[in-house]
Amino acid sequence: MSNTSALARRFRVDVTSDLSLAGGWTELKGIYTLKPTVDANTVDTSAYDTNGWDSFEITSNSWGLTASVWRRTTSGLFDAGQEIVRACVGTFGDSARVGVRFYDKNGGAEAYQGVAIVKWERANDGVKDVDAATITLMGDGERITITNPGTAASAPVASAATPSGAAAGELVRVSGSNFTGATTVKFGGVSAPDFDVVSDGVLVAVMPAGTAGSAVVVVTNATGSSNSLAYTRG
Repeated sequence: MSNTSALARRFRVDVTSDLSLAGGWTELKGIYTLKPTVDANTVDTSAYDTNGWDSFEITSNSWGLTASVWRRTTSGLFDAGQEIVRACVGTFGDSARVGVRFYDKNGGAEAYQGVAIVKWERANDGVKDVDAATITLMGDGERITITNPGTAASAPVASAATPSGAAAGELVRVSGSNFTGATTVKFGGVSAPDFDVVSDGVLVAVMPAGTAGSAVVVVTNATGSSNSLAYTRG
C-alpha cells in the first residue's frame, strides 16, 4: 500500500519586533514558497593518518529563511506580519532585525526561532503581474529549537468499519477523522499487518490473523488512540 505524503504548506512563519522573542508574535501571511536553510562552515582536518581520505570538522553554522509572499490587502491594509518585516528595510542596528519562528503547524517536530536581518525585494513588477515580494531572513546568532507552538494533531476518531465479518487477510474500510499520521490500526488488540491512509477520514486496513468474534477497532497516531469501535470479524 502507498504512503501518505506530507504537504509543503504545513509550515507557518511568525514574526515579532520583540528581539527577546518573548512575545508579540504575528503570523506572516500570503506565503507561497518557503525555504529554510542551514549552511555549515567546514575546515579541512586531513592528516597523514587519514590514509589519503579527506577529513573535515564543522566550525560554525549559519541559518536563514526565504519566503515569497503575495502582497494582498484587506480593507486597504497590507498583512500585519509582512509590514513588521518590511519596516526593517533601510534601517540599522536592532531596527534592521526581526524575531522569527517557523514550525510545522500540524504539531510535528520541526520548530525553530531566532533573530534575523531582513532583506526585502519586490518579486513581480510587470504590468500584468500580481504584486509579490521575496523576503530573505538572514539568521543573526543561534537558531533555537523550540517546543512547537502549533496546535498538535488530534487523536483519531473511529466511527464505522465495513464490511462486517472480514476474515484474516481481507480489507476493512474504517471511517472517522484525524487519520492522517496514523501509526497503527488494531483489531481486537492485534495490529493490522498493513494499512493505507486514504484521507484524513478514511483508511483501509488488512485484517490480522485471529479468531472469529468481537474485535474492536482502535486507530492510533502520535497524539493518542481512538475510541474502541465495536466490530465483529469472521
